[in-house]
Amino acid sequence: MKPSSSLSNDQKLKICHHKAANPSIKQSALANWAMQEFKLSKVPTQGTISNILAKRQQYESMDSTELTSKRQRAVKHPELDNVLANWVLQCQARRVALSGDLIKEKARQFARQLELGERTPEFSNGWLAKFNIRHGFKAQKSYGESGSADLDAIDRNMPTIKEKLQSYSLQDIYNMDETGLFYRMAPDRTIARRQIEGSKKDKTRLTFVFAANTDGSHKMEPLIIGHAQRPRAFNRKSGEQLGFYYRSNAKAWMTGLIFREWL
Repeated sequence: MKPSSSLSNDQKLKICHHKAANPSIKQSALANWAMQEFKLSKVPTQGTISNILAKRQQYESMDSTELTSKRQRAVKHPELDNVLANWVLQCQARRVALSGDLIKEKARQFARQLELGERTPEFSNGWLAKFNIRHGFKAQKSYGESGSADLDAIDRNMPTIKEKLQSYSLQDIYNMDETGLFYRMAPDRTIARRQIEGSKKDKTRLTFVFAANTDGSHKMEPLIIGHAQRPRAFNRKSGEQLGFYYRSNAKAWMTGLIFREWL
């Protein structure tokens, strides 16, 4: 028989799965099951079982080589790992939204500061997933605003729209849509240990308008709508002088007047 300390990661994962399949089972009973299932010389302690269950996500992220190992692979760069985790926690405390790409870029900066050189990790998506699991970070949605289109109204009116369009050729049927670019707004999803309260959102925006006919033979010049008549970045020039169609109003919204002028 093997001692309980020789459990492989694969066996620890099976303990987690057995617990998931039997949610009401007590840890003492789970320990007895593990001893019989894996022919251990003694029953694992409750602390051992508790630690195994707490690391379920970590075991589930392991590849086949790691699962057959009896020891968790040591972090190659513990100093980098620690400073990066502390930085994520500081951002969480300040309610700063983080994306995976931001964390990877910050990791590259820390790696340069630590002068890792050729030992620098690749900072791939797989590296990011393992980093998040090690520190209990998950993708969280910040509290914020939300909205949705009236899909029922679209379904109700679509037959009428299709009927009216039958009398027009494809080149005379246009589709126009607009989208807002909130270039100063933080993302509403972040990576943290807990859900954080959303901070006040910056609504500074640019509105982009696009239109083209159905057969693709005519694509209208895109329209850009901003807040300022001549933004500082324009260097005292107009949109036409810079090579694009630009209009402005206080809220950077499409208006009937701008729409008619654009057409």
